[in-house]
Amino acid sequence: MSSAEGVWARILGVLLILLGLALFASEPIRYSTQEAIKNTPLTVKREKTLVNQRPIAVLIVGAGVLALWVASRSKSQS
Repeated sequence: MSSAEGVWARILGVLLILLGLALFASEPIRYSTQEAIKNTPLTVKREKTLVNQRPIAVLIVGAGVLALWVASRSKSQS
């Protein structure tokens, strides 16, 4: 890995870790949808919550740590 690639890998790793920590610290994502009731002209507003944030945040932080590890390994082997 060249020097420029190592720098970009470190930048990517730090950004991934920051993104994962921000996602881990944020509240669950809530959104609403309008759903039609069958055979009637009525609609219903439903509140939904995205609850899969924590596992995704852990994976993003892990990817950032892996990018930093790869960047440091390539520098030490050069």
